[in-house]
Amino acid sequence: MPQNADERVENASRMVELALEKGIPGERIFVDPLVFPISVDGEFGEHCLSAIRRLRERYGSELHLTGGMSNVSFGLPSRRLINDVFLVLAIDAGADSGIIDPVTSSVERVLSLDRATRPFQLALDVLSGADRHCRAYMKAYRAGELEAPASAASVA
Repeated sequence: MPQNADERVENASRMVELALEKGIPGERIFVDPLVFPISVDGEFGEHCLSAIRRLRERYGSELHLTGGMSNVSFGLPSRRLINDVFLVLAIDAGADSGIIDPVTSSVERVLSLDRATRPFQLALDVLSGADRHCRAYMKAYRAGELEAPASAASVA
């Protein structure tokens, strides 16, 4: 299992290159850079996002980047918030598909989240590794401050 972004990119690139050599067109290749729980290691979110960015840069729009997006939140409270923010970040990084719960994570709702809200920012800090050991996030959770952020449309 890859331990960082470099290993994710290296493993994925080897597989993609072999598939391309075998004549499989890039648009038929789906790569999962492996989404690991940030509750295990606070850097796992950024490792995956960095790998997505680098794979998108290396292979362009031809390749599909996907993954089990909700894996990132295992072991944490308010999983929907973490999942929603991670999905936004993964799409920003270049992911074009993902395994998500379509009932709790409507892509349209997720993409319209107000990124300026405190819950969004707390989840962003957890996912980027800025909130080491999820301390601020857990404090906000215990204080009841982690309601899912409103969409930008509903705030306006």
